[in-house]
Amino acid sequence: MNEKLYRQINSLNQIDDNQKSNLLKKLESFTYENKLCHGDFHLFNLIKKDNQVLVIDWVDSSAGDVRADIYRTYLLFSQFSLELAEVYLQLYCEKSGLLRSEIFQWAPIIAGARLSESVSTENSERLLEIINHYCPL
Repeated sequence: MNEKLYRQINSLNQIDDNQKSNLLKKLESFTYENKLCHGDFHLFNLIKKDNQVLVIDWVDSSAGDVRADIYRTYLLFSQFSLELAEVYLQLYCEKSGLLRSEIFQWAPIIAGARLSESVSTENSERLLEIINHYCPL
């Protein structure tokens, strides 16, 4: 995960070199135990079969910090419904014991990575606002 995030942020041309450097330093400062992360966990990657929910589309999976994976899901959900994103995060924090602040420290990194993906349905200005909020110039 770390290598992919580094590449994505390093490829950004929507932010200046100073801010890019700050994001990369922030990424390098994180310490964590590598865990399995989905990398693209959202409602369209879930299939209900009988009484089970199956998670599909593991093409973006990697070893990394689960807090980054959680924030990415929050970011994806919040694109369509902030209420859904907040419920997801609240439940995840309650069940895992993780703090919201621990997860949100990944906000500028994941927003930068998402910005590099140039997804047509994503609001680039929203991602830049997140980056600027958590990692100002």
